[in-house]
Amino acid sequence: MTSSRKQPAEPVETPAKPGPRLSEESQAFIGLKLRELYDDVVAEPVPDRLLELLNKLGAKDDETR
Repeated sequence: MTSSRKQPAEPVETPAKPGPRLSEESQAFIGLKLRELYDDVVAEPVPDRLLELLNKLGAKDDETR
């Protein structure tokens, strides 16, 4: 007995349409603003509790090796 299931159709490739693009100047401006925004976050110290947890995870990782 043969299966009556239909085989999936092969995907039809459609040409990629170029999306909207930002000018290099706009991209540079956005990058600058993002760096300004996140510079303060990067400069913040890591909380002690998080460091403790990371150290515990590192110790467990060392034990399993």
